[in-house]
Amino acid sequence: MNGKITSLLFVIAAIFIAASQSLYTVDQTQQAIVLQLGKPMGDIKGPGLHVKIPVIQEVKYFDRRILAVDPEPEQVVIASSSIINGKNEIDSNLTSGEPIIVDTFVRYKITDPLQFMKTLRTTYDANQRIESIMNDATRTVLGKVTMIDLLSTKRAKIMEDIKKDINSKVHEDGLGIEIVDTRIVRADLTSDLRTSTVRRMNSELKAKATETRAKGEEKALEIRSTADKERSVIIANAQRDSSIVRGEGDEKAIKIYADAFNKDKEFYAFSRTLEAYQNTLGNPETKLILSPDSDFFRYFGDIKGSK
Repeated sequence: MNGKITSLLFVIAAIFIAASQSLYTVDQTQQAIVLQLGKPMGDIKGPGLHVKIPVIQEVKYFDRRILAVDPEPEQVVIASSSIINGKNEIDSNLTSGEPIIVDTFVRYKITDPLQFMKTLRTTYDANQRIESIMNDATRTVLGKVTMIDLLSTKRAKIMEDIKKDINSKVHEDGLGIEIVDTRIVRADLTSDLRTSTVRRMNSELKAKATETRAKGEEKALEIRSTADKERSVIIANAQRDSSIVRGEGDEKAIKIYADAFNKDKEFYAFSRTLEAYQNTLGNPETKLILSPDSDFFRYFGDIKGSK
């Protein structure tokens, strides 16, 4: 009786082991390939429970999710550029570009597990290969752009160009993967280039300030010259007009004096003498040394001026 129970348990265990060796599950995050004696028999992309031949067949699992390649930041040479009059221009006179530190990452997924297994075998090997391809593509694309391009709206187009180059190489080599996204996380100047860039910017700003100051001084001199010219013209016109008015006044005064003299010569002489008295004797500090019988005092004794 005990022997029968033992045999039954042995059969049950054998069936259980055979079933466990024949059945396998594929998770939703996985895709699998069935190998028979090391040769691929086909890929299983759908999740669920599947059957295989024990011992003879084995299952290789691959991730269905998007995978990441995030290499260390590296130095890349980009096109040289300079800021002239506020515009970004590539300096064609420079034979070498400008080194910068670039931090990038790539996101990819396995689209053909069988081809992936044939060419790359493991995710580690895939990451190494993709990193190498990405470095080459990054250097090629960034070698044609400037730092200002990387900091502008052109950055998205640059990353798209890198992605296209990587995908082109991946498809050409038949790696069984697809690049989903490529990003430039950070792009910094090297310490030496930072120093030279700051020095160059200071030099360009000083030159621009000197030019602006010179133009301002030139404009100020022009304004002052125009103002001095207008002032001289205004003063000359005013002096001319005042001379004309003064001459016309003198002419009228002479005419009035002449008319008065012609009408009553004695009264005219008397009036002019009184004006002379007022101008000379009106000031207490005025001192005159004249003879008493001087013609200047002729009206002191007689209103008619007779002596």
